[in-house]
Amino acid sequence: MVPSTVAAGRELYPVNELLVAVQAGDLETVAQLLARGGNPNTVDKTGKTPLIYAAAAGNVDVIEIVMRFRPSVDDRDRVGNTALFYAAIRGHSQAVAALITARADVNNENSQGITPLMAAAKGGHVEAVRMLLSRGADATRTDFTGRTALAWAEWNRRRAVVRALRRAGVRE
Repeated sequence: MVPSTVAAGRELYPVNELLVAVQAGDLETVAQLLARGGNPNTVDKTGKTPLIYAAAAGNVDVIEIVMRFRPSVDDRDRVGNTALFYAAIRGHSQAVAALITARADVNNENSQGITPLMAAAKGGHVEAVRMLLSRGADATRTDFTGRTALAWAEWNRRRAVVRALRRAGVRE
């Protein structure tokens, strides 16, 4: 059993064993907790789910285990980011592929209007950009500042992403 976070003898907030196991990449414990009825859609105080933590870490093995228990693949944290957003912005292309296979919405936008494609482009992650485009990500969408994925790539001097977007037929 994982202890709760404690300060000066009082519990600040309970520690969720499943989220701890996911963050540690402990495949056996994740599988056991879920098999014993653990909630694959449980959230922490920031709204992050097991799938979001696994995607942010790029841990495809954990993503696959969690997916067996049918979580909501498009749940958002408190700032509106989905698991696919975290995988895309960090360039975890295998995690992006796993989430797309699980039918994650490639055009979900966060609270700033940023889509996973924009996030991948901003971060300079060519392979994630290609995967998202191949699965129908809309390169014409704009965030709340009016930027597209191409504009984000240009703004951040992500030349390889700019080339990939242009080769895919994306124009301003």
